[in-house]
Amino acid sequence: STGDFDIGISKDGERFYDDYKLFSFDNLKPGEERTAEFYIKNRGDYPVSSVVMVFNITDTENGALSKAEALVDKTPDTGELSRYLIITDFRVSQGDDEKVLSDYIGKSLGELNMSELQIFSGSLPKNGVLKVTLTVQLSPSAGNDCLTDTSKINIMIIASQ
Repeated sequence: STGDFDIGISKDGERFYDDYKLFSFDNLKPGEERTAEFYIKNRGDYPVSSVVMVFNITDTENGALSKAEALVDKTPDTGELSRYLIITDFRVSQGDDEKVLSDYIGKSLGELNMSELQIFSGSLPKNGVLKVTLTVQLSPSAGNDCLTDTSKINIMIIASQ
């Protein structure tokens, strides 16, 4: 046997899973921010040298359009919310070593959809844990076109040796 290569995710850094709902943001108003923190653990036998994150976003209209939204929404079958969710802080910590992922700050989640975001490179040993902090803001310029929209964000975590 050559050993296992495995990672897990967690909301609190205690229990790690293969698949888990990490966060939910509801009732955001333009200009408001929300922060999600989650953890990635190397549960395998070998060090991880690279971790990539991919947002797989599905924008939908959540029910019938409001009267205000119907006046301005040019895509009544597809939501626009992810275009207005702007990353204002994005960092990864390994112990006391913290890295700000400045390449992605100021970009919308929609803009980064399906892009491979390099969030860690180095050596994450067996049982090593990364803490990921992601803050998003609903753009102050968000208007009625995303009033009833929902964004479902699946995050793929890809680790390599």
